[in-house]
Amino acid sequence: MRIFPMLLFICFFIGQNTAYAQEESNNKVTFAGLHFGFVQPLISFNDGNTNTIADEGFYAIGFPMGITFKASEKLLIDFEFVPFINPPGDSDAMNTHLLFHPGVLVPLGSGFTFGARAAFELGQGQWGFTPLLNKAFQLDNGKAVFVELVLPGRFGPVKGSGYTQVIALHFGVGL
Repeated sequence: MRIFPMLLFICFFIGQNTAYAQEESNNKVTFAGLHFGFVQPLISFNDGNTNTIADEGFYAIGFPMGITFKASEKLLIDFEFVPFINPPGDSDAMNTHLLFHPGVLVPLGSGFTFGARAAFELGQGQWGFTPLLNKAFQLDNGKAVFVELVLPGRFGPVKGSGYTQVIALHFGVGL
């Protein structure tokens, strides 16, 4: 099973950072910021099939909105909601759904952040996880713009659907 080693790594990584946060004596969760943006899936792989942004019926765009809390110097907790729109193709109807995307973020320095999110696609019947790598560019006013490589992995919506791997880019602003 290809997914098991990745999930094991994520659980170990999260556990290590949680243990670090609990060792700090005055550790308090504090508000760290908000972010808004858009995410563009570019390519997906499922059961030997590859779909790209140019394929009929594949195009979708999401509008992530999130709130972040600082658990420690090395761990952020983030709750993200992403409304998605799949515009109609030649024969398809408009499709919309909401992604609930909670996760943890680990600042790596130099504006880079690694993250791991759980994924619950409400209205699609899919679930999974999303590893990400974020690069932020600080602005003079304390805000930041960022680009993020996201690699959503999804199961469902029905038994036998298999596993779908997606490559996407997320652009946004952090307040």
